[in-house]
Amino acid sequence: MSAGLQTWMIKAAPRAVEAASALWVAVFTLSIGLGALEGGLRLGGICALAAALVVRSARPGASLR
Repeated sequence: MSAGLQTWMIKAAPRAVEAASALWVAVFTLSIGLGALEGGLRLGGICALAAALVVRSARPGASLR
């Protein structure tokens, strides 16, 4: 999200600059949170898949050393 969008929001609502700025901060924070959530889910999925492959490739009855 660019500073240009923030400028546009403030120009679109000249009588409600505080509300437009608060909306900007809320959207920006939500974007960061959703990006972190998506990254965490992807990383968790990759780790779970890797763990499943390791468990599947282990021979039954093989001793751990």
